[in-house]
Order: sequence, then structure tokens, then C-alpha cells
Amino acid sequence: MTPIIVNGAAGRMGRRILTLAAEQPETYRIVAGVDRTAGSLRDLGVPADGHVLTALPVAPGAVVIDFSHHAVFPAVAQHCRQHGMALASGTTGLTPEVLDRELGGLAASRACLHAGNMSVGVNVLLDVAARLAKALGVEYDIEIIEAHHNQKIDAPSGTAFALADAITAATGRSRADHVYGREGNTGKRRQGEIGVHAVRMGDVVGDHTIYFVGGGERILLGHVAHNRDIFARGALRAATFLAAASPGRYTMRDVLGLA
Repeated sequence: MTPIIVNGAAGRMGRRILTLAAEQPETYRIVAGVDRTAGSLRDLGVPADGHVLTALPVAPGAVVIDFSHHAVFPAVAQHCRQHGMALASGTTGLTPEVLDRELGGLAASRACLHAGNMSVGVNVLLDVAARLAKALGVEYDIEIIEAHHNQKIDAPSGTAFALADAITAATGRSRADHVYGREGNTGKRRQGEIGVHAVRMGDVVGDHTIYFVGGGERILLGHVAHNRDIFARGALRAATFLAAASPGRYTMRDVLGLA
């Protein structure tokens, strides 16, 4: 049985992770939820007994599933390192420098991972997009368009960054080749650019489309999230993996056996 603590328990993702975990008591033990206001899990609509705390508890051996805010991520990683807890984070808005520093320190003693998107389908898409970009070569222009609900506070999405980074790594480029939106007299498109564009509207859960366009043809890869359960299930799957893993920094590719 995997003991879990959900940081960001009152958020959309936190509630779904807790609810799905409560429906599988033979697989997951909910140690606590953590958010800004204390209370009970039932206050959040989670069908389980348990508490919502305002600070991460000390629970060696537990896995913290973090869907909170990028500003508190360093403190979450440091708490896990100090108290022997694994970490699966889907918090967005984090820079590569912060991730490398905090997860690098934690990985020396505990298993950990960060994923911009924990959906099984999206992580397969990451793998396919990287392979396709490498096969097509620099002659094909690549543009990524993502759409989310109008309450999302960061842009581009973590998934869009993950897609761009996967393509970048597979093709020997760098983040200097990423272009985020275009405005004004930008001049002609530079070969090797990876365009990344964000749309915010209504209650869209998450849409991502990658265009590969060469002379005379275009290839489209895409993923549409119908609800947040796909991310919650992926987060729980990651927690199960990390609970049994040796210390180190992992990715969803490791969780899904794609590495």
C-alpha cells in the first residue's frame, strides 16, 4: 500500500487525486491533504476520513504528490529531503534551474520526479513527437499550440514546455530556439525555431497540437484532455512507482516503461 500526501489538496487536481485514491483503499493510504486552510477531507468533497493540514507533515516513507504553486516548490522539495519522503510534482511554472537544484538535492536520498503533464497519453505523445522531429529534420517547421481554461495562471503550459523540450533534446537544439508567441514585424521565420503559443478560454481542460510543416505537407500530432482524471491517475501511478524505486531523479518515461 502506498502512503500519499497531496500538497495543493483543495485545488482541482488535488481533489481528484484524493478522491481516486480514496476509491482504492487497498492500493493507497491517504496520510493527509495539505492546503492553505485546515479542515477535513470531507470538507473538500473527498469520500474519506482524514485531515487537511496547513503544512506538510513529517511522514518518512510517504510520497508527496505536489500540485501547488511554483513559489513553494523549493520548500516542498527541501521538506521531503529532510524527512525521507519521495516527491512526485506536477506543479507548473518552474524553471529548469530550480528543478535541477531542488530535485538534484533530493535525488541523492529519495526517489523523485517532476512532470509538466502526468497523463499516460501525453507522455506517449512526448515520445512520438521527439522521434518524429528527429526523423523529419530541420527542414520542417514546428509549432506548438496549447489551450486551457480561463483560470489558468501560467503560460505556456507545462505540457507545452515539455513538448518543446522533448523535441529540442531529440534534435540538438536549445531553449534559445523557442519562440513564445509572435507580434509586430518579426521578420521571416528562422529555420530551427520551435513556436509555442497559448490560448485561454472557457473551461477547456487541456488541448495540445504540434504542427510539423514541410514543403507540400503537414503532420499534426495532438492530445485532448476530456477531464482531469487522466492527470490524477498518472500522478497516482507515479507515486506507486516512486514508493518502490531507489533514490534518484525519474521521469514519467521511467514510470511508463518508455525509457
